[in-house]
Amino acid sequence: MTAFPILNESTAPEPSKALLRTTKETFGFVPHLEGVMAASPPLLQAYGSLWQAFTETTFTSVEQQIVYQTINVEHECTY
Repeated sequence: MTAFPILNESTAPEPSKALLRTTKETFGFVPHLEGVMAASPPLLQAYGSLWQAFTETTFTSVEQQIVYQTINVEHECTY
């Protein structure tokens, strides 16, 4: 299995740095998934756009959390 580097605001390509700062301001940290995606600024931007679009759905905040937690369980995430 290939190990992908987890980038941060110091090591990411310039276009990803602002996106990582926004993520850190939003969540208080940069999840590893975004750190890996930072290697491809268009990918990181697309992921952020999808995340934002999901917050604008008709799901309540509780329903959104249920979706997030279901995904975490399905992927055996340890957050």
